[in-house]
Amino acid sequence: MIAVIWRRRVLALGCLLYAAQPGCGLTRLQTARTVARGQTQTTVAASVLHTSDRGFGNGVPLVPLDLMVRHGATDRVDWGVRLFLGTGALGDVKWNLLAPERRTAIALSTGFGAAYTGRGAGESSSTPQPSGATLHVPVIISASHAVLPWFTPYAAVGYGAYWIVGYGQRDPARSYAPRSGTGDGLLTLHAGVELARASGRALLLEYTYARPVVSDPGDSYEFAVDQFISIAFHTGRGSAFER
Repeated sequence: MIAVIWRRRVLALGCLLYAAQPGCGLTRLQTARTVARGQTQTTVAASVLHTSDRGFGNGVPLVPLDLMVRHGATDRVDWGVRLFLGTGALGDVKWNLLAPERRTAIALSTGFGAAYTGRGAGESSSTPQPSGATLHVPVIISASHAVLPWFTPYAAVGYGAYWIVGYGQRDPARSYAPRSGTGDGLLTLHAGVELARASGRALLLEYTYARPVVSDPGDSYEFAVDQFISIAFHTGRGSAFER
């Protein structure tokens, strides 16, 4: 007999647990253009989350917050760090494949993230969860085009692998499915617009759709289909201490 326990969706759970804290880490919140060399950009955002198993939070909307900082390494490469599932961090590197002076940008990005959930962080005091960790590797391709100096639509498609470690209480009298080693996989689609000022400050409106496409039966977790509607704000150009 194969028993699968703690089938609550880890993504929906992570966003639920930290609805008042940064950050789920699934939204994009950036165009394909990289931050200019030597400059730093900070992004803060809030999203409304809809999950296939909870809707909008069983009557209480889930509003995960996001915080991200990016820095331009070269004219076509930047790197960033953002909070991930409330207790962890997600770092990534983005490479613009086109010349930075062009109005169109096409970028590839990848990174690594990790988060830890402490014992007792369940949905309520009556359903405590054991501690565990989530490891994440995203790969994303994005495109954007500056239709006007202040108006830039963007879109992205990505795949994220998640390895769930240490979740669930296993009964030694039962048999469990072995890990496949692939982790759980989410396909993500993003579409948004950036409304920018000459100073570099910008407002972003974004929609994100995340769908599970790979499931590892041995990690005792199952992802939900999630949708985010986000609003974000970018700081302006220059050193982080000049704004």
